[in-house]
Amino acid sequence: MNKTLIPSLEKAFRCHIYAVKPKRNVFLLKTDRGYWILKGYKNVEKAKWVTELSQALRQKGFLHTVQYVSDAEGAKVFPFEDRYYTIMKMIDGKEADNGVLYDVKKSAETLAHFHLAAQGFPVPYTYAYEGIPALLDKWESRLEQFERITWAIERNGPQNRLESLIQQMEGLIIRDGQHLLQQAYKLPLTAEMYTAMERGTLAHRDVASHNFLLTARGNCYLIDLDTVGHDLQLFDVVQLMSRMLLMQEYRLESFVEAIEAYNKVNPLNDTQVWTIHQMLRYPDNVLREITGLYGNRPGYHLRGVHQLVQMEARLYPKRSEFLQAAEKIFQYSQWGHYYFVG
Repeated sequence: MNKTLIPSLEKAFRCHIYAVKPKRNVFLLKTDRGYWILKGYKNVEKAKWVTELSQALRQKGFLHTVQYVSDAEGAKVFPFEDRYYTIMKMIDGKEADNGVLYDVKKSAETLAHFHLAAQGFPVPYTYAYEGIPALLDKWESRLEQFERITWAIERNGPQNRLESLIQQMEGLIIRDGQHLLQQAYKLPLTAEMYTAMERGTLAHRDVASHNFLLTARGNCYLIDLDTVGHDLQLFDVVQLMSRMLLMQEYRLESFVEAIEAYNKVNPLNDTQVWTIHQMLRYPDNVLREITGLYGNRPGYHLRGVHQLVQMEARLYPKRSEFLQAAEKIFQYSQWGHYYFVG
C-alpha cells in the first residue's frame, strides 16, 4: 500500500486511521469512526457498480449486505493515483461453515432474500443470453482444461500425490462432466433465461461460504458484490448446494432442509428443484479446485486442493447415491406433488 494513501483517506473521510491490516484482497482499517474495509479497483466503472448496487439493494429492503462509507463530499469512490478505492463498514461476523447445517440454512435464506431484491435491474441492450447459459460454457471450458491437465500428467507421470489421485479419478470426473453437458439441452433452462431477462435478475455468482457472515445475533450477511451481474439466479442455488453438499457428506436431508430454507423466502417450483438436483451431477468442486490450482489462480494451494479431492474421492459412493435420489427428495419435502420432467 502506498503510504501517502492513508493521510489522503483521513482528509477525504474526516477520520483518523490508527492501524492498517491486510486481509485477502482488502485492508482492515481501525479508525476513530469504527472498523472499515478498504478495497481498491483498477476500473472506476467496477467501483461505481458495487457502490450503486449496494445502495439499490438496501433501498429494496435487502439490508444484510455491505454498506459503503461516503467521503466528506458524499462520494463513495475515492480515486488515488491509478486506483479507485471504496470503504465499507466492517461486519462483525464469522464466516459461514458449510459443515454446519445451521450455517447452510442461514446462507440459503439470505441468498433467497438477495434474489428477491436483485430483480428489476434492466438488462443492457448490449447484453443477451445467447445459446446456452454462460455457466454451461464455463463448465465446458473447465472440463476441457481438466482434460489437458490429465494429458500432461499422463505424459510426464504423476509428480505428487494429488496427481496420482487425479489419475485415479479422471475417468469418473470426465464421465460425469460430459454426461451433464450432453444432457443439458434436456434441462428447462430456456424458460429460466427468458424469465431472467424479463425480470432483470442479478445473480451473485460466488456464493462461497466465506461470502456469508453470521453475527452473534443470528443475522447473516452476503458480502463481496464484485461478481454480481445479470444471470440466472438458479445457478447461485446450484453453486451453494454443490459446495455445501461436500461438507455435509451428500446427505439428502441436508439438501432438502437447505432448499426448504430458501423456499420459505423465495419459493421454487418442483421443476426448478429438479433442475438444481440434475445440475449437481457436474463435478464442479473437483474441477474448480484442480483447474484453479493448475491455472495459478489466487487462493488455490496444493495442500488444500489435495484435501478436497481426497474428500470427494472418499465420498463418491454417497455422492452417487444422492444423485440417484431425485424422487426421494420430493417424498421428504412438503412442496406438493412432483411431476417428473426427465
